[in-house]
Amino acid sequence: MKLTKLSIVIPVYNEAATVRLILDKIHATKLIHNIEKEFIIVDDGSQDDSKKIVLKFIEENPSLDIKYHEHSQNKGKGASIQTGISLATGEYLIIQDADLEYNPEEYNLLLKPVIDGVADVVYGSRFTDKESKRTSYFWHHVANKFLTFLSNLFSNLKLTDMETCYKLFNTKIIQSIKLTEKRFGFEPEITAKISRIKNLRLREVGISYNSRPYDEGKKIGWKDGVRAIYCILKYGLFKMN
Repeated sequence: MKLTKLSIVIPVYNEAATVRLILDKIHATKLIHNIEKEFIIVDDGSQDDSKKIVLKFIEENPSLDIKYHEHSQNKGKGASIQTGISLATGEYLIIQDADLEYNPEEYNLLLKPVIDGVADVVYGSRFTDKESKRTSYFWHHVANKFLTFLSNLFSNLKLTDMETCYKLFNTKIIQSIKLTEKRFGFEPEITAKISRIKNLRLREVGISYNSRPYDEGKKIGWKDGVRAIYCILKYGLFKMN
């Protein structure tokens, strides 16, 4: 498949402090093989200035390929991703959080296995090859490793970072999958469901990671970990749709 456009799904919820910075970083990123970028920004009922900042970015960059969608109320990150997936028109899409934990300059690392014809889905692992710029919390690291292990146990995959934000998908494949998780259960749900696709080619590449603390807006807590375990069992062990 010739890859001409990458859709970048950007869920936004109360990210006024960073959303303009990440949009500028995406804009400045040059993709290999002159691949074009499609911005898909989904504001998930933000109550700060996120919407105003995003709309100003759109106004100041009329030449960019941008799709903007709003949820009238907060539905969750998974719901925002689902909305973004439904709007994507690129041959491949990637998920990009609106904070600064992940670096858009590394899109090309994930695109390379696709360009080389060896992958349909690529996960960016925070735990291989590249070192983090700022290390994650100890218990978050332990929780991520445990959740990945549990997910692998039922999916028969050999991932090192199931919970990573950076997931690159063949758009037709992910648009064909029924997704139901509205919040942070998206990660184990999609991993379980793609693992059941016959002959799907999944690769991992090392990426850097700049973990932010709670006082900078980090939103994931212990309840999300419990929900992740539930989703791993629901979609992995019981193989529910």
